[in-house]
Amino acid sequence: MNKKLLSLDLDGTILVEAHKLERELAEILKLLADKGDIILFNTGRTYAYSRCIFEELDFTFYGAFTNGVALARFPGKEIIYEIPFSAHLLPEIRRVFKKHRVDPIFQGGIRNNDITVFEPLEYPSEMLMAIIREEPHRRREVRSITEDNSRDFVSAFGCSTNERGVKELTAELNTIPGLYSVAFLHSYYQDTYWITVGSDAINKGAPVRRISELHKLEKESIYAFGNDRNDIPMLLEAGHPVTVADAAAEVTALAEEIVDTPDEGGVLNYLKALIT
Repeated sequence: MNKKLLSLDLDGTILVEAHKLERELAEILKLLADKGDIILFNTGRTYAYSRCIFEELDFTFYGAFTNGVALARFPGKEIIYEIPFSAHLLPEIRRVFKKHRVDPIFQGGIRNNDITVFEPLEYPSEMLMAIIREEPHRRREVRSITEDNSRDFVSAFGCSTNERGVKELTAELNTIPGLYSVAFLHSYYQDTYWITVGSDAINKGAPVRRISELHKLEKESIYAFGNDRNDIPMLLEAGHPVTVADAAAEVTALAEEIVDTPDEGGVLNYLKALIT
């Protein structure tokens, strides 16, 4: 049987709860992995925010983080690639975020143990404070980001309920050479937009391309599952793009198939059909 690559977004696509993978879904993915298929969890989350899910799995898989800026193989956390942005971009990123009244949170990569670094918050949101409170030993407040620019940051992120402001922020970030930014609705807080920025030309399609090259896979062997705008590059790389019933309109327009939402077992049932 031909080997398949299954690229799976987490939030809004396969997760029912924010911090765990449903047992039946984990079992189905293990069956697919054991028969030779390649599992890629392709998320907008940082590695630190994904660990609670990944550490429970007992099969081989890939994880891609912050919309493609890092790719690693598990178990073992073997880094395939990790692409930081240049230190000289930090002041400009900070300036643009602050201009739009959003606090920038800078994320160290897997090599730096995913330390999150931030200046005193000027525009703290409830959601952002909740993220910072998780695993406080990984969070470090500094007087100035520009004085801490040797940390090898791979991404910056923030959140806001101002839809227009978020779109203007990402548009301005994307005018800066060397950067790629995307904004999308948070899957569990539907009035909050999440903004991420990483290296130019890096998105969720990048890890799909790298893995397909490593394993010499054709597009027809690639299945991608996503529900939001940041998933579009991943879906475009797949011969079989799949989305869920409440996905963004731009995403459903690309989908070969639309399945039920995670609480109704949409992707789970699709994957079951791949086994039989």
